[in-house]
Amino acid sequence: MIGKTLKGRAGPILPGGEALVHADGDTVLVANAVPGDELAVHISGKRRGVWRGEIVEVLEASDQRITPACPVATLCGGCALQSISGSDQAKLKSEWVKSAFAPFIKSDTAWLPIVWQEDRFRRRVRWSVGSDRAGLFLGFKAFASHQPVRHRDCLVVTPQLNQLARLIEKNMHLNGVASVQALQLNDGVHLIFETEHPPESIATDELDALVLQWWWRDAQGITRPLKKPVIPLHDQLPAGDLDVAVTVGPDGFVQGQVEGNRELIAQIQDWAGKPRRIADLFCGIGNLSLPLAAASGAEVFGAELNAASVRAAAANAKALHVKASFTEANLFEDFDIEPYIGADLLLLDPPRRGAKRICDQISRLLPEKIIMISCDVAAGARDGAILKKHGYQLKALRALDLFPGAGHVEAMSLWTRI
Repeated sequence: MIGKTLKGRAGPILPGGEALVHADGDTVLVANAVPGDELAVHISGKRRGVWRGEIVEVLEASDQRITPACPVATLCGGCALQSISGSDQAKLKSEWVKSAFAPFIKSDTAWLPIVWQEDRFRRRVRWSVGSDRAGLFLGFKAFASHQPVRHRDCLVVTPQLNQLARLIEKNMHLNGVASVQALQLNDGVHLIFETEHPPESIATDELDALVLQWWWRDAQGITRPLKKPVIPLHDQLPAGDLDVAVTVGPDGFVQGQVEGNRELIAQIQDWAGKPRRIADLFCGIGNLSLPLAAASGAEVFGAELNAASVRAAAANAKALHVKASFTEANLFEDFDIEPYIGADLLLLDPPRRGAKRICDQISRLLPEKIIMISCDVAAGARDGAILKKHGYQLKALRALDLFPGAGHVEAMSLWTRI
């Protein structure tokens, strides 16, 4: 089967961005395919029991197909949906969320689909270092590959980060550097070089004109400053009618899009009302709970596996004069849930694997409201089924697009106890 070229018609695009193509009696997952396309597909391999293929030729284009604005869209692994319009992306991703949560939707469940917005850029990137005849470059990995793709300016990344990538390529020695991460915040950029040894050169007049905090992350994952003094960098977050500033370090997690992150936080505050006690599990640096607590006066009890994030959350709470306690805990294993019992609001923002262990114990926690952010709709639906089993109902559901062009979507869900 591998190496064969088959002909078939593309069906629906699944979460992740690949489409089902029915080709000569077989089903193949194919990137950059559009529903209705008639395709010639090269079978490239099999992953997780499913054949994968690559488009050899579009024999007959779907009415939905458009020419991607990015010249390397079909090569780069970052944007699986650029062959359909932004409005079609919004409809598709909204349907992914609504379909996954359909078993819990009732007539009174509020539903908020994605409204397509132009010019929303990613502020967090990880460039891999590649090489070609022109030399070393910063690029994003090709789809299902470790090989970086050279590009001039990425259309979904902020203009400032595109400029920074070009300056790094021009002025720095990238030999031995595996990747470069950048996180653009309100008052500067964290720039992290992943390499066994510190970069040979980090100072040029052009680069120093930007507000940068330089870091080196070694093979053990330890992040060290390359320049001192260390410059604190901040994110501005909505807290009711005002904004608050939280400090974000190089290892701190923030959502990849400024506008989407602010919408997410504002939606949480709208759904939450005026809680007194907030349990924030997978709390990170306090991105979700601290603005809500600053606006409502609530007390926060948070937990997170990453020790640096726990310290950052505690420091941010102190700076905002929020009463809070944050604990380092592995929320995928047994942990002490006593501090979180009795909260009237539970915030869950887990990684892709979801929050099954916590949902299994929801009958002990018994919050009045649960707000869950699911970056994998299948995991979110699985967790939702557990909540329903324990007497919770879905009151509101929202699809949120933090990665336009990519095959990813966030599902925000509000659950209340029956």
